[in-house]
Amino acid sequence: MFRGATLVNLDSKGRITVPSRYRTTLNEASEGQMVCTIDLNQPCLLLYTLPEWEKN
Repeated sequence: MFRGATLVNLDSKGRITVPSRYRTTLNEASEGQMVCTIDLNQPCLLLYTLPEWEKN
């Protein structure tokens, strides 16, 4: 799909916002269902569409 790095801030409830430049593509590819997990090798989060996550 795509790969990138973006620094984001947490809101007052501890949530992140998906940057708008990715939002439309992710929603179309995932129908709003995504999985967020941590990367074990780097200090970052990984966001997968549910169909992509279920392949593994």
